[in-house]
Amino acid sequence: MKTEKARTITRRLEITPRFHQTDMMGVVHNAEYFLWFEEGRLQVMSDVIPVTEALELGVITPVVENHCVYKTPARFGNQLTLVTTHNVLPAYEGRLRFDHHLVDKATKSEIASGYTVITLVDAKNMRLIKEWIPELWSRYQALA
Repeated sequence: MKTEKARTITRRLEITPRFHQTDMMGVVHNAEYFLWFEEGRLQVMSDVIPVTEALELGVITPVVENHCVYKTPARFGNQLTLVTTHNVLPAYEGRLRFDHHLVDKATKSEIASGYTVITLVDAKNMRLIKEWIPELWSRYQALA
């Protein structure tokens, strides 16, 4: 029996840290990275189920795990690129993982890396969704 291999999709997000995102040393505050990771994850998920549609269907996607390794400081005004990748799985395993790499465009050095894991929950009863709605699953499988 042949096992299907996951396809990897990639999304890029251009980021320029603003003054209010930095501390007294001009370094981006660590919490900002998780907000950027969320934007990267939403870029992928909006192709499957935009937030407004998810709310209408009663599907919520809570983050169940977040991780970040800070390598060099990002600073006010740096030109950064967040690269988010996701392996489109042939079968839903109850979790979706998104890997993130934040790179300084000028130096090409990695500023930080991490990952986010989400799950799908039925908003009515707060139970895990074990099977996707067929239309959403076909959108997920069609991600490119």
